[in-house]
Amino acid sequence: MTSSSSGPQTATALAASRTPRSLAWVVWCLTAAVPAVGHFLVPASHAVAQVASYCLVSAGTAAAMAVGIRMHRPAARPVWWLLAAGQVMYASADVAYFVATTAGETNYPVLANILYLSQYVLVAAALVLLGRRRSPQRNTAALVDTAIFAVAAAVLWWVFLIHPAVAGPGFSALDRVAATIYPVMDLCVLTVAIRLLLGGGARQASYQLVLTFLALTLFADTAYGLLALHGAYETGGWSDALYLTSYLALGAAALHPSMRQVAEPVEGRSGATLYRVVLLAIATLVAPVVLVVQNLRHAAGSDLVVVTASAVLFLLMLTRMAGLIAAQRRIAMTDGLTGVYTRRYLSDALSVASERAARRGGLFAMLLVDVDHFKHINDTYGHPAGDQVLKEVARRLQEACGDTDVVARFGGEEFAVLVTGVVPDRLAALAELLRERIAAAPVLVDGRTTITVTVSVGAAALPGTASTEELLIAADGALYAAKRGGRNRVAVGDVERVTAVTPVGGDPADIDRQIQCWTAVVREAVRRCGKDPDLPVSMVAGVCAAWAHMRTGRPGHPALSVEQARAELRRCRGVQFHPHAVDEFLALEAAEVVGTPEASAAARLASMPG
Repeated sequence: MTSSSSGPQTATALAASRTPRSLAWVVWCLTAAVPAVGHFLVPASHAVAQVASYCLVSAGTAAAMAVGIRMHRPAARPVWWLLAAGQVMYASADVAYFVATTAGETNYPVLANILYLSQYVLVAAALVLLGRRRSPQRNTAALVDTAIFAVAAAVLWWVFLIHPAVAGPGFSALDRVAATIYPVMDLCVLTVAIRLLLGGGARQASYQLVLTFLALTLFADTAYGLLALHGAYETGGWSDALYLTSYLALGAAALHPSMRQVAEPVEGRSGATLYRVVLLAIATLVAPVVLVVQNLRHAAGSDLVVVTASAVLFLLMLTRMAGLIAAQRRIAMTDGLTGVYTRRYLSDALSVASERAARRGGLFAMLLVDVDHFKHINDTYGHPAGDQVLKEVARRLQEACGDTDVVARFGGEEFAVLVTGVVPDRLAALAELLRERIAAAPVLVDGRTTITVTVSVGAAALPGTASTEELLIAADGALYAAKRGGRNRVAVGDVERVTAVTPVGGDPADIDRQIQCWTAVVREAVRRCGKDPDLPVSMVAGVCAAWAHMRTGRPGHPALSVEQARAELRRCRGVQFHPHAVDEFLALEAAEVVGTPEASAAARLASMPG
């Protein structure tokens, strides 16, 4: 009774204790808004009251951050303590500046400026640390994008803020130093802030409040610099409102409960979105547009800097586009699930290997590896387990093959290996090595369930004078022989031993021509019915070669009957052979268009209705 009644009470007490924490940031905003508004309501004649209300918000922000860190205890405490320390420096600088100017010192008191500049260093360090925690992996694309935006911002700051103060008459040495160093520090903070923004990932409320603080502070710094440059700055102006609002946002960011998740690692983004490309294009056009504006104003003092920046932006954009092209090429070459090459890349590599073998008078070899009973794995353990099996098989194949061999996903649960530098008498040994590596250890699929996985391997090596399709047909025929022999085994074939078989009633001398004819007829039928107009020739040829193999009588291997051969093709439909290829072959075989040594099969197909 006691334990059952204490449960709801404990839950209620826990909820009650969490409520103030979740609303602390709201309380802060309402409380800090009072002196912030008071800063603008106090008459200008009461300068001390104005400065006191301003410094109260600034220093209160640092205190609110310390409370938020102690309250929520984030894992990334150094990030928040650096931001809090930066705010302490800024509040201290405001007090030092007010005291110094009240005492009649110059407009650039040394202590105040040291404290102001310290805040930039601390904030930049916090942002760098936060960016590394959120995106620990290297992201070259984001770095290039950051450089593009930073250079564009630097052009604007130089032309409209720094250069007028540095080159204009009537400015003291301190004026010129301040006009240079503060925008440069702003630019440094902006650069690391952009890198953080481009890192991607979830944007919690606290994260957005930090970005709001940075945006308002940088905008206010720029506004202050422009107003001071033209002698229009006044205490209590709209730039002060930007600063005060940024302080409220920073304090709220530290007090919001989501601050615990801000520094968690995030998944990087490719950066190839239309939105980002448009922003990059606008940033790249900043320098040429500024150059045009300056020429219209007849102000050519910054032309060299702007032209140089324009060239840098052009080179950065070229680098970015080259990266995008390389990324797209990697995507086209690599299978998204297993990480091995795609079938399209394998096709190109086969053509190159065939040409090289033809020039040198050598051989080019290929292995087809099929996961045994893969459909049963999916049906029993689920498709995620099947995906894990495919990834593990691909990894073991890559480890077992040489660096120059091409491992590709051929389709479904089938892999292909384009073998280089292997003489024919060692091809079987390599195929056996792959089979043993796959079967050596079970595959762990969900952290606790292991699955014993085996593969069947078909191998073939042909001279360079043979076509790539002939090599595929030979390897596919060998693979089918391995699976018919009981699976988890290796079979080696070539043109003579795999495709040169004699269907019942056929002429051995014409068998290769017959299989090619059947392949063309079945593929044309598939195209006509519109099921799969781009069905590869090798998939159709594999069905035709398998039929010829089953219908051939050899010593110790009697030929299968027509019904037995049909049943075997249906059993392998969708497992070993493409379903559309099997369906059309069986339909045409029933119509006696293919499957028999009929020389006029193509003509008979053409006479069939369309």
